[in-house]
Amino acid sequence: MQSASDGFSKMIKTLLYITPNPCPECGGNLYAWRAKNKDGSDRCPPTCMECGYKARKKAEDLETEKMFNDSLKARAINYLKYSSLYTDKNLINCRFKTYKTVDTETKLAFEIANRATTEILLNKPIHMILSGKSGVGKSHLAMSTAWEVLEKSNYDKRCLFISYAELLEQLKFAMKDEQARKTITGTLMAEIKSADLVILDDLGAELGVKGNDSTNFNNDTLNRIVEARQNKATVFTTNLTGKEMSQAYGERILSRIMSNSQGFVMKIEGTSDKRVAGI
Repeated sequence: MQSASDGFSKMIKTLLYITPNPCPECGGNLYAWRAKNKDGSDRCPPTCMECGYKARKKAEDLETEKMFNDSLKARAINYLKYSSLYTDKNLINCRFKTYKTVDTETKLAFEIANRATTEILLNKPIHMILSGKSGVGKSHLAMSTAWEVLEKSNYDKRCLFISYAELLEQLKFAMKDEQARKTITGTLMAEIKSADLVILDDLGAELGVKGNDSTNFNNDTLNRIVEARQNKATVFTTNLTGKEMSQAYGERILSRIMSNSQGFVMKIEGTSDKRVAGI
């Protein structure tokens, strides 16, 4: 006569099979159902009868972790995309891999941006300054730096890209609109002051082609930003020289821009306009 235990063992062998991988907790056998769901998927994850380990719990934990990480990633990406202020919508697609090093200057600029990325990931409050004429790739490299910081921090950093000329225009417009004023002066300026990395792009473009003197409004706005960013990671791109920045904005503002910038200043002079050259 067949004992109850023998009958149970026979039933187990009929309904279940031992998976190739042992239990990660005790090393015992993991059992899975032979029968599948109608769609061909497993009825449930394998289970260990020795220690009670359930692959389901592990799978659920991994899925929860994945959902959490995906949420962080989406939030960080959306923050850069939709909290930033820029007029050239193609900029958001710039990456280090799309930056073309075509001469000694672009190679050096790329190396500096890579080193800056490393320091920012170590939470160093460095300032990187990229200067030179329009079209030499300053903004491309700056945006690429933001993306590199995001990706290598596992999307744990908040990065903003701000066109300075556009910011001034928005602030001027906000003076006539109460709701816009709350959004710009309240939310955006607060984000600029607190983000982990801020790109302040095209400083000097707001002065015009003739290099007009900076207005009090311009200087007050810039001073508030650089004062708040003095000990925070910041990238400045500009078409001005150091002397021109000093003349336009004053020594105090220039000093704050230049703080923590040793080894991270690049003046691009000989490179041709990439937009014209098509590189």
